[in-house]
Amino acid sequence: MLGSSTPLMTKKIILVTGATGRQGQALIRALDLDSESNQFHVLALTRTISSPTASALAAQYPEHLSLIQCDLDSAQEVRKVFEDAKKEYGAIFGVFCVLAFPGLGANADGEERQGMTLADISAEFGVSSFIFSSVERGGEYNDDNAVLDRRAKVMIERHIKALGESKNLPWTILRPGFFMENYEGMIGAISVAVLKTGLQPTTRNQMVAVDDIGHVAAAVFRNPRPNNRQILVIAGEYSTMLEQDASFKRATGNPLPSTPFPTLFASLLIYLNGHTQALITDVERIHSARTQLDLCPEVVAQTAAAKALYPGMRTLEDWARDRARRGGGNDKRSAGWNEVSIWKLVTGRL
Repeated sequence: MLGSSTPLMTKKIILVTGATGRQGQALIRALDLDSESNQFHVLALTRTISSPTASALAAQYPEHLSLIQCDLDSAQEVRKVFEDAKKEYGAIFGVFCVLAFPGLGANADGEERQGMTLADISAEFGVSSFIFSSVERGGEYNDDNAVLDRRAKVMIERHIKALGESKNLPWTILRPGFFMENYEGMIGAISVAVLKTGLQPTTRNQMVAVDDIGHVAAAVFRNPRPNNRQILVIAGEYSTMLEQDASFKRATGNPLPSTPFPTLFASLLIYLNGHTQALITDVERIHSARTQLDLCPEVVAQTAAAKALYPGMRTLEDWARDRARRGGGNDKRSAGWNEVSIWKLVTGRL
């Protein structure tokens, strides 16, 4: 059921899946809904409309955002959202498709179904811009070997591209790098220890602040035509763990967070947990493809295109400084961030 706040018919309707998640909220902030020049009204999809985060969103943007409860596993519910929006607003202009990460090593068939269903219905209802937030993986040369959530994203991307050809779906694919927010809280300390221990000293990881994904997506919605059928790689910097440690210390006065006895702890974790091993291997593969084997030369232009849309993209130092000013960020969510728990990490039951 659509919210009671009805925008002017001149507003462009943006449907945001995962609206209460980090990327969804980042886009909503970047759309600058409270500005006098705002041209959008957001339909914020959430599985639980009564959740505290959903309620806070509705309270923050009472005139420019409508909460909609929808289970993306149900094609019938998704279709009803589009049908109701057509009756109330005329049409949905754009769709921001970001899907919940099932967790390291978890089955991602549901993610794949959700993405394809949303793309199919978006094409059927003639949206003007369909943005899918995927993942940067060193171009597409290794896509046939992708597994689990990576495979799901590859298959969704291929489906979207096919709909562009067969149904004229206007699409833009975002491929963000490694989230800086993965360094928050206790799970962040474990992530740092694992990456410092597992990666080669010269390996550079591609880092992105979640807010910058929102800014790039907002820029696409403001001017979708030049970005139709474009892939945008979103990364604020490429840096080694040593460089990241120095950046974080310049920003905060402290090194990156880590665990007690980090090398011993991380070595044990990598040994016990095959999915953690796979993460390290994947970061190394992407670094090699980009810097040594030249298997993904297109990524340079795709990264530049994203930065042209949003020149204010942040480095890790920028992000850490901003976070320190806010008092450390929202670490209370970190224990279950990306469906990862300490127990699952240690036991390998991901």
